Amino acid sequence: VDWNKVQERWNYLRPIKESLAAKYYTNEVHEKAQSLSQADQRRLLDVMMGGLCNQDSGVGVYATRPEDYDAFSFYLEPLIRTYHNIEGDTKQEHDWNIPIGKYLLKEINPKLEKVSMRARVARNVKGWNLPPSMDKAERLKFEATMEEVFAKFNIPGTYHSQTPGHKNELSNEKAEEFRKAHFLFNDMTTDNHLTTSGVANDWPHGRGIWLSEDKTKMIWVGEEDQLRIISIVHGNDLGVVDNSLKDLLTQMEKGGITFAEHPTYGIITTCPTNMGTGKRQSILGQFPNISKKGTDEKALKELAKSFNLQARGMGGEHSAMDENGTADISPSARFGVTEATVAQRLYDGLVKLYQIELGK
Repeated sequence: VDWNKVQERWNYLRPIKESLAAKYYTNEVHEKAQSLSQADQRRLLDVMMGGLCNQDSGVGVYATRPEDYDAFSFYLEPLIRTYHNIEGDTKQEHDWNIPIGKYLLKEINPKLEKVSMRARVARNVKGWNLPPSMDKAERLKFEATMEEVFAKFNIPGTYHSQTPGHKNELSNEKAEEFRKAHFLFNDMTTDNHLTTSGVANDWPHGRGIWLSEDKTKMIWVGEEDQLRIISIVHGNDLGVVDNSLKDLLTQMEKGGITFAEHPTYGIITTCPTNMGTGKRQSILGQFPNISKKGTDEKALKELAKSFNLQARGMGGEHSAMDENGTADISPSARFGVTEATVAQRLYDGLVKLYQIELGK
């Protein structure tokens, strides 16, 4: 690897938009990279590739295998600590003790009676490469392994594959129907960050979705992480969606898989922004006043950020809000907080956000 060219590229990108990957590519990292074995040099370059190739990267790194977080800790540790705002010694703890009947959205606003609430966790499975370095054969083997796990579920549901020729292959029409319902992830080759990092390689082989019969639980296979495990509930109690998600995780572990975890960072994810709990919990809310009927998304995003929340479009990251200011609102914290804390922070942030929206 020509690390001088890598350094030149980071220097070129910094004035355009300084990603964390660029910020932490210091002279010390530059020297350390050159001392690695040739194989590790190529791996480290692969980790950086998404950031090197995209001028709009905010983070700019994708792990290629679980071991990267230790092998390249000289580069990744300060990046992770900065993103998650971690000071001192922090070890990820887990707590799924999330009460039902405490976090009621209708108490924030009586109109929030039937709200689309979603909780998801990112997971990768111990013993496998992460998606950026999986080849086609490994992707297909992983898909087949997960089908065996799904067959052991006591939750009625069906696995739908996007792999060409698969016995349960999704038609293009059905796939689009799932996407419009916000069930299925988009064509990964349309995302430059996923293509340049290798996450989208071999598309659509090894990709699919397990969907419960009642369409409240789903598991994505082969996206940015090997698994995205999701629960969707229409109601107003955040605790209900959490309990549904925990039930799904328990079913998977009973099926015989072990999730990849780091002793310090918690859940191992491809993008370090999801490390820790790997959990993202959100509601789909409408904020026409703050967003000026969807014409000022920036105002809503900045206000949400001040309450430690993220505001995204209706279809998630990189999507737009509609004329009602419909936004996907979630807490920004993943690492250094527990699963229970994520639920509480979402509720507390929504209280403040709706006070402003309603002019209270």
